[in-house]
Amino acid sequence: MTFLGKLSLGKKISLLLVLGLVLGISVFSFLGMRAVNQATEVMLEDRLTTAHLVAGYLDETLERALTELGSAARSIGGDGSPAAIAAAAQNLAATYSRLSIEINNVYVVDAGGRVSWSQTGLPALSGRNFTFYPGVSRVTESGTAYISGLVSEPITRTPVVLLTSPVKDRAAGASGMLVIAVDVGRSSIGGFIRPIQLGQTGYVEIVDQNGIVVARTEPGPTLSPFEKSDHSGRFADLIAAGQPTRGLCHTCHEPVQRVERDDVLAFVPLSQASWGVIIRQSEAEALAPVYELRQSLILVGALLTAMATFIVIITTRDVINRLKFLTVASRRIAAGDLDSSVTASEEDEVGMLARAFEDMRSRLKTYTGELEKRTRELSHLLSVSEMLSHLPELTDLDAALGSVLDKTLAIMNEKVGAILLLDEERQVLYCQVNHGLYRKNSSHLTYKLDGGISSQAVRTGEVITTGDISRDSRFSSSTPKMTEGLQAFISVPLRSKEKILGVLNIASHDRRQFSPEDVKLLEGIARQITAATENARLHREVQQKEEIRGELLEDMFSIQEEERKRIARELHDETSQVIASLTASLEAATAMLPGDAEKPRAMLKKAQGLSINILDDVHKLIYDLRPSLLDDLGLEAAARWLTEVNLEAAGINVTFKTTGRQRRLAPGIEVTLFRVIQEAVNNIARHSRARNTSLSLQYRRNAIRVQVKDDGQGFDVEEAISSRERPRGLGLVGMKERVAIAGGTLDIRSDPVKGGTEIIIEIPLNKEVANAQDKSAHRG
Repeated sequence: MTFLGKLSLGKKISLLLVLGLVLGISVFSFLGMRAVNQATEVMLEDRLTTAHLVAGYLDETLERALTELGSAARSIGGDGSPAAIAAAAQNLAATYSRLSIEINNVYVVDAGGRVSWSQTGLPALSGRNFTFYPGVSRVTESGTAYISGLVSEPITRTPVVLLTSPVKDRAAGASGMLVIAVDVGRSSIGGFIRPIQLGQTGYVEIVDQNGIVVARTEPGPTLSPFEKSDHSGRFADLIAAGQPTRGLCHTCHEPVQRVERDDVLAFVPLSQASWGVIIRQSEAEALAPVYELRQSLILVGALLTAMATFIVIITTRDVINRLKFLTVASRRIAAGDLDSSVTASEEDEVGMLARAFEDMRSRLKTYTGELEKRTRELSHLLSVSEMLSHLPELTDLDAALGSVLDKTLAIMNEKVGAILLLDEERQVLYCQVNHGLYRKNSSHLTYKLDGGISSQAVRTGEVITTGDISRDSRFSSSTPKMTEGLQAFISVPLRSKEKILGVLNIASHDRRQFSPEDVKLLEGIARQITAATENARLHREVQQKEEIRGELLEDMFSIQEEERKRIARELHDETSQVIASLTASLEAATAMLPGDAEKPRAMLKKAQGLSINILDDVHKLIYDLRPSLLDDLGLEAAARWLTEVNLEAAGINVTFKTTGRQRRLAPGIEVTLFRVIQEAVNNIARHSRARNTSLSLQYRRNAIRVQVKDDGQGFDVEEAISSRERPRGLGLVGMKERVAIAGGTLDIRSDPVKGGTEIIIEIPLNKEVANAQDKSAHRG
């Protein structure tokens, strides 16, 4: 692709032309060769069909000969006298003569394979052993008729074919064979194939199972005795396999043979004998129509290629010249020349492209002006947005809106304007920012929603403009006095969804009409102001709600601690005293019983034990609610008591460590730390399955740091905190809230895979926090 990108259009078209021609010639050549191959296949199939017909005719002739031979053999088996044999031989010769088959000799061979009678009566034949002939030995073994290949006659060595049929003597039961020696040279065994015409070079051959040519028709080469075919081995294999074939004879000859010409060949094996029929013809003659078709296709292809090349070159030159003109025009447009037109007179695709260029030029000219104007507007909106993007608090609103108003006036090329916000409760507009629009101090400027332009903009939510405010009836007398000499005026509502927050007013000392683009730009700026104002208000509301929430939580925890102290005090002063008195009374009653009152004594003892257990539970509950150690001895003693009662009693090793200058802390901070440590210790005892726990108190100059660590099961901290099913109470969320109210930080680290949990609390000990905590601890 990089190479093509560097080429000019003319070179690309030339390259495409060459590739197109190559592709066209390739396709044309492929189709031509396909047509030639198909014609060749049709010709070969035609030759194979002819070979099948010849083989069928020859099979019928040989089948008739074997049938007549079998009849003669049966007649000899019934009457084996020489006269009967001679008569049968004479009849057989007459029958074969009608089949154009000339008999060389007739033999009767006994069961041992020796000649017992011959038609010629030559003494040399009497007793001659015929078992060396393959056909004789085969009939001896199988008992069925057989046609041999080409063999030599035993006396004259004439090439003959032996037709052998078994003979059975009905009277004696002995068996023999009737053998007919057919003289191939004098026979017309191939006479029925002579009428077949295969051009000037086509002929038919018959070969036996050894590849020896039995017969050959004209105009084939003169047949020599026992001549082997040029494909003798191949034909022998095909006869043995019974497989027909056809093809072009080029390189399949035996290595020692000399090939005179290339032939078209079709071969079909016979079914009555181990022979095959071959039809041969010169390849040049057989494929002459195919060669003519090939030459015609090449000539037509060359002519079409030349014509296509000429047409493409002429067309390409015209297209390139016109495209060069369009290239120059496009470069002018790219350079910023949108005034020079692009002309086109043709109606073709290039002309359409030129007209499209002209349409593009005119549209670009229009759009460029609009885009420049829009870019300026977006730039102004972006600058306003940047001014308002970092407005965190409502206290910054005046300064931010003042900067925005300055920027807006600069954009509109004016000097007078104001931003008014709506007080929904009082239903009045108050001036948030005033830049020369009103004569009064803007911090005290308010007016009711009457019929003025600003009021109408607030009520309708639509932009209102006027060219001369002094003549506009919508200008209400109740509107605060404006600077004298103002004429043009526009009021843009500050809309937040369906809610109006105020208006943006721009005025001019000159008469002017605010264009739709001006209105659109001011509406965009108004949206930015609205978003900033709304965000500032929401931020303030969130801060107020967060402050209220913190105060409520602080009050709740303070009330909770006071209630714990009250309940603990009542349990200590009243309930525990009553239970102690009850225990003493039960002990006294037990002592007053007579010595034989064992059953009442046991019952009183049991009741005394229950009262003691109840008293212990009450004491434990008192310590859980508000241990006196915390108020009397401080955080360290209370924390030690927590670990001893809850962890060491459960078999968990506890390491307690204190560093820094130990001192009493503000009561609020001590209560907060004690409750957080209490929740952590309870969680370890109930959930962690820990073996070891460490608790350290680090007293620093301006802070206290508490660390609680265990080696038990870990958990997912985020999931535990965010789970809605987990009770908040004094759980993880309650721990965080308590520490946050005290102005400190709580860090919980846990690994659900490796195990272990670590809680780190750090609270500052500055004077202000200490005083606040002290007040919250003693509130109520």
